[in-house]
Amino acid sequence: MQKASPSTSVVPAGGILLHIGVHKTGTTAIQAALANARPKLGTYAVQYPGTHQAHRSIASSAMNRRLGWRPGGAPDPEPAAWQEFIRDSRSFAGVTVCSSEFFAESDDATAKSIVDAIGVENVHVVITLRNLGKILPSAWQQLLKSGYEVDYAEWLDNAFNAVEPELHAKSRNFWVRHRHDIVVRRWADLVGPERVTVVVVDDSDRMGIYSAFEQLLGIPAGELAAFRDESNNRSMTVPEAQFLRALNIAVGGGKGWKPYSHKQHDGLIKAMTEGRSAPAGELRIETPQWALDRAAELARTYVAVIRELGVNVIGDLDVLEARLTAPAEIDYSSVDRLPIDAAVASVLGAMSTRPPRNKPRTGFLARTGRKLFRS
Repeated sequence: MQKASPSTSVVPAGGILLHIGVHKTGTTAIQAALANARPKLGTYAVQYPGTHQAHRSIASSAMNRRLGWRPGGAPDPEPAAWQEFIRDSRSFAGVTVCSSEFFAESDDATAKSIVDAIGVENVHVVITLRNLGKILPSAWQQLLKSGYEVDYAEWLDNAFNAVEPELHAKSRNFWVRHRHDIVVRRWADLVGPERVTVVVVDDSDRMGIYSAFEQLLGIPAGELAAFRDESNNRSMTVPEAQFLRALNIAVGGGKGWKPYSHKQHDGLIKAMTEGRSAPAGELRIETPQWALDRAAELARTYVAVIRELGVNVIGDLDVLEARLTAPAEIDYSSVDRLPIDAAVASVLGAMSTRPPRNKPRTGFLARTGRKLFRS
């Protein structure tokens, strides 16, 4: 597609740039930048409504269903929220951005109702996609963060090898989100390929996603990147993941942290992953080669469909179907100890309603950890 200039956008005035995800494709990063840039976006006739980072409540209203996990159940949808959002966008003399990865879970009827409410001529759909092999460990870690107990090997086996009715509910949900060919086709059929843009998220180009949205919104290069969140939003290491899974098992129930408050749940995990910098030698989660091969095989079929549909593409589709190579097989069962600084950070996070962000715990904790293991 033609690169947008600062005075142009792919969306007409009064229209909506609808970013529908999918999950684990840099959605949090772009949502954080858009939220941080709210005061500046008006300069370019762009708005990112609300006060939250993502528009989950708007998506919940549009889809008329509960979204996500919360202790005691996710909030009920607010019926009027979606219509109010659309009315506000139409009254704005510019472009409104709406971003929630949950939109990608819409079935055909729900997606049609969303497009009908906005109006085909007033919407441009953005779908961020990432190499499926890269998504696998992130998706499993999200299950752990939601209180589930399944280990990585078991989840991969179920997701790739099970058939109904043996397919786990979370595996089914994974494929609702990550049949990228179906998701792209669904929205392209509704709004036309000219009103759909696939953004390829390439892990080797961390600025690429910001550049893509700058093009789509017609704002100057570097504007969104300047508002990116610098917090240490990294993946869990093997000891951290094993610890969280063991804690989930100890809590019991398999479906969430019922004995804990949501603040304790978020605080523990964020403090452990954002409150410390994992050393280079700490074991990382690796996907076995057989699963990476299956992911690449599926991705090739997804990319073929996307090419055939003729939607706009920012980035290189070859990145999505690239076959990843796993390192030598690792025995995760041998990892049964959590580093002391990670343990202390997680406890402090559970005790606090405001866990530390991007402030690695060093000094005292590191020195204490070393002394405890000296003879």
